[in-house]
Amino acid sequence: MTTLNVSQFRINFPPYADETTYPDSLLNTQYTIGKCYMEDSSCVANDPDCLEYMFELMLAHLLYIRDEVNSGNNIGVVTTASQGDVSVTLAQPPVRDEFHYWYNSSPYGRQLIVLLEANAIGGTFVGGLPERKGFRKFAGGF
Repeated sequence: MTTLNVSQFRINFPPYADETTYPDSLLNTQYTIGKCYMEDSSCVANDPDCLEYMFELMLAHLLYIRDEVNSGNNIGVVTTASQGDVSVTLAQPPVRDEFHYWYNSSPYGRQLIVLLEANAIGGTFVGGLPERKGFRKFAGGF
């Protein structure tokens, strides 16, 4: 199980380097929450540095969304708005599902989704020979 290296996170993500605005306790709490969205034992666990950077991206994504909401900004694209009886219409996300829409709401989430998709190609299979994970054996058999 990975834990947050706060000093490394502050180096990797300078917008969150201010220790007054982003105290260690906030970073650690949001890091723990972010780990609920991703598995610690994913296929990228063979590269702990890559996995840690992905967790840091999730943390930066959560902090970005938190800052946007706290400043009163909407995380969607407003297409219409009314004042009498208050109505707001948001644009449909140009992505395949709400999960990708949520990731695309920050620059860190967009980078994270690319890393997740790049490292999840092929999937995981249970049982059988390792060659059956997508490669043919010698002479073309499975």
